[in-house]
Amino acid sequence: MKKQFFFWLTILAILPFISFSQTTETTFGIKWKGFVKTDYMFDTRQVTASREGHFSIIPAAENLDADGNDLNAHANFNILSIQSRLTGAITGPDFFKMKTSGLLEADFFGNSGTGLDDVNGFRLRHAFVKLSNDKFDILMGQFWHPMFITESFPGVYSFNTGVPFQAFSRNPQLRFSTKGKARLVLTAFTERDFATRGASVSRSAVPQLNAQFQYGSTEKVLAGLGVNYKTANPGLGLDNVTSTAFIGFARLALGKAVWKLQGIYGQNMSDVLMIGAFATNAKGDFVSNNTLSVWTEIQGDISDKGEWGLFAGYTENSGFGEAVTFSAANGFLSNVASMYRVAPRIGFKSGSLTIGTELEYTSAQYGVLDITTGSIDIEAIDPVSNVRLLLTAIYKF
Repeated sequence: MKKQFFFWLTILAILPFISFSQTTETTFGIKWKGFVKTDYMFDTRQVTASREGHFSIIPAAENLDADGNDLNAHANFNILSIQSRLTGAITGPDFFKMKTSGLLEADFFGNSGTGLDDVNGFRLRHAFVKLSNDKFDILMGQFWHPMFITESFPGVYSFNTGVPFQAFSRNPQLRFSTKGKARLVLTAFTERDFATRGASVSRSAVPQLNAQFQYGSTEKVLAGLGVNYKTANPGLGLDNVTSTAFIGFARLALGKAVWKLQGIYGQNMSDVLMIGAFATNAKGDFVSNNTLSVWTEIQGDISDKGEWGLFAGYTENSGFGEAVTFSAANGFLSNVASMYRVAPRIGFKSGSLTIGTELEYTSAQYGVLDITTGSIDIEAIDPVSNVRLLLTAIYKF
């Protein structure tokens, strides 16, 4: 651990000199940017989360003791800076008359779920090269899942970025994008840090496939539709499980404010941190659950000194629609019937520093899977709620 620490300390120490020497000798090289971010978090309830509660997803289900007291109805507080990020934007010579660029990005969020051993670990976020000309772009490497729309995603301060209402994943991929007001985006990709529970896309020997049509721009109106196709293999000698997902989104500039809307209807979406699962039906075939999710947000500026926003999201588990045999290892949030969140925020900006606060109210209705119907039974189960008060300081460089 000490060797790794000193290695990265050395790298960070020499980066400014590397960047300086490259920019003085040639127009090609790497330009470093990023931010330092510290979050102060108070929850009124225990939450299902990652990295010591930093990546909050859902209020924890009831955990009743012998006297009927809910042990998870207990507050929690934490302070973390592990979301701080370093990004290198790379430029270089042409490749057969096509412009080349690249990006390398890492943070200190670690890779291992809820374990404490990897928190503060330096991890790869994005790493790709891009070829461009006047008509299209080709991206090769690790980047956002194509259903994470980089031109229109929740601007919340919380690192959950709208999960589980919003698809969230970074994937090794090959992406082809046309240019112009009307654009076609085609992506073939696999899974790495975010994987389908209980099955492997790589082992299926078929990459995930995504096609999108987008129209407009972020300056005025942006809208799009897309479809995603996934094939995953639950184990050697077993058939593959296939699933589809559909997305629609819009972004509209309203003076100094921006309104965003997105909806997703899909199957087996555990790999993008949304409600998702697969099971076996009476015929022995694999079937996937169905999930509906929608979120909207309006945000704007307060002159040049501040910003505000309001996020709202809802998601619902429609179950499997038939009798099934199910293992919890093959799903994510599979015992959640529905969930909603409302999160207003306000921030103040001066120079490179933003200090903001966000109040996130999340309510979840847990249930039990009825294997005879494949639906989620919520009888006699009370919903649970959490209020997260977040104070954040973000210093960009």
